[in-house]
Amino acid sequence: MPNSTFEHRKGVLILCIALVLAVVCGASAGYFFAGGNSAGVTLSLACLVLISLIAYILYRKTVFPYYHRLEDANLELHLKQEELLDTKDDLFIKFLGVYDVNYAANSPRLFKNRMKDVADITARVMEADACFIFLYDKSKDELLLEATNKDQVDDVKKIRIPLGEGIEGWVGRRLEPVMLKDVRGDSRFKDSPELALFRYMSVYALPLYVYSNGALVGVMEVLYTKARSFSDEEINFFTTLSGIIATTIQNELMQVELRKMNLELEQWVAEKTEELRASEERYRTLVENASESIFVLAGNGDIVLANEQAARLTGHTKYDLLHKNLFELFVDPVQARGVLSDIGQGRQALRHGELRRIDGALVPVDLSAVGLTLMGKYFVQSVVTDMSSRARLEKLLKEKEKEIAALKSQQGLS
Repeated sequence: MPNSTFEHRKGVLILCIALVLAVVCGASAGYFFAGGNSAGVTLSLACLVLISLIAYILYRKTVFPYYHRLEDANLELHLKQEELLDTKDDLFIKFLGVYDVNYAANSPRLFKNRMKDVADITARVMEADACFIFLYDKSKDELLLEATNKDQVDDVKKIRIPLGEGIEGWVGRRLEPVMLKDVRGDSRFKDSPELALFRYMSVYALPLYVYSNGALVGVMEVLYTKARSFSDEEINFFTTLSGIIATTIQNELMQVELRKMNLELEQWVAEKTEELRASEERYRTLVENASESIFVLAGNGDIVLANEQAARLTGHTKYDLLHKNLFELFVDPVQARGVLSDIGQGRQALRHGELRRIDGALVPVDLSAVGLTLMGKYFVQSVVTDMSSRARLEKLLKEKEKEIAALKSQQGLS
């Protein structure tokens, strides 16, 4: 395009020359008129008209086309500015759509309601007549309709599409997007009576795929009753949405699985706790009803449980025994404590000793011990047997043996 300053100067030059020639012709006409030369006046006026016509033609041929082209360029620039503004507005709308979808997908609402909000926003931003979000059921290899913007679709959860069937199944199987201007003319199209897909002309379907772990979580599609093509902004927007929704669905599935595992773990812990509680209760019952004195000890010999027979043996109450160390009740604590080392070395843990009662009386006893686990903790079960009756019997037996021996010796003398 010529330089605007040059074209402007060209127009001014033509105008100046035309004015100068017009002045000359006017002066000539005045001169001829004063001299009574009518032919000269006519010629001068004709030249004046001719000069004006030539100036107009020159301006029309040289300068006017430039301004005409300039007006066309300005109009084209204006149209491009309008187009750019429309593109900016569309991009801004798409940006707001991404923000709205991200907010809806990660809101604290129920998962089903969040997916419904996503379908509504996607249909609005993409100017679609319908939006469907399918989740992949790996156990049945099917796509399960999770949400749609169509309120007339009843019982969404019952609509299933086998993977590989229809446009949606093909997208899920091949993990490739599909954009069709006339979906009904495509060999992969398969109608769904519940969704009435035959009513739609164009479709844009994308797999919901998590690339970090290579997992298909579903398929998302928008449908139109009229044929249409998709702009780069719409493709970028829909692709971005698919990534957001795929991540959201995967997080939801992981949370569901985690909640399931936590529930199973809680049930298992509750069952085991109940079993341990019942086992401990049975153990306590057996200990309390035992005829022997039974002490349950910590690893250092501190008493954590004692039965009623143990309290009668020592003269202490059961509560007082819980604040004592069993081996401190013996005359020789070191010898009695040896049962702990015997247990640790796998030998038979048995000791004989004398136990000092609360009244100071000494009771001969046998001390045996064995390790056990209660409620997941290690303890030592010690059985203390009162040997007083046996000692009295042994003493009485010795006395009888002496009497018999004395009788025998007397009979021998006689």
